[in-house]
Amino acid sequence: MSNLFRAVLLLGFLLFANATEADPKNEIEAVLGYFAEMWNEGDLNAVRSYYHRDFVLVTAEGILSAGQRLGDLEAIMEPGKDHGELSFSEIRVKLLGDEHVMAYGRSSLKFSDSTELNSLFTTVYVKTPFGWKAILTHD
Repeated sequence: MSNLFRAVLLLGFLLFANATEADPKNEIEAVLGYFAEMWNEGDLNAVRSYYHRDFVLVTAEGILSAGQRLGDLEAIMEPGKDHGELSFSEIRVKLLGDEHVMAYGRSSLKFSDSTELNSLFTTVYVKTPFGWKAILTHD
C-alpha cells in the first residue's frame, strides 16, 4: 500500500471520527432513556447510578440532598409496590460549557390504577469519567 494511499485513508478516518464525535443532546437523551428503562424495571441500583454524589433536588416543598433523594426513591421503589411507568418527552438540551449541560422537558409517570403524574423538569448534568450524571434537578 502506498504512503499516499495510507495518508488519504488516515485523513478520511480522522474526518469521519471527528464528524461522529459524541453529541451531548443524543447522550442526554440516551441517559434519560436508560433512567426511564431502569425505573420501569425497578432496578434501584441502576437508578442510583444516574445521580452525582453532589446531587440536589429543588422542589416547591424544599431542597433535597442526594442522600434524601435516594432514600425517597428506596421507599417509592419497594418490591411489589407500584412505582409507575416513567417516560420523558419534548427534551431540549443546552450546553453550559465543556462539562455541563442542561436538559428540560416533560416527564410522565403512569400508575396501574390509571392515575398519571405529568410535570416539567429541568436537570443540569455534569460530565464524569462514568458518563453524564444529574447534579441538580428542579421539578
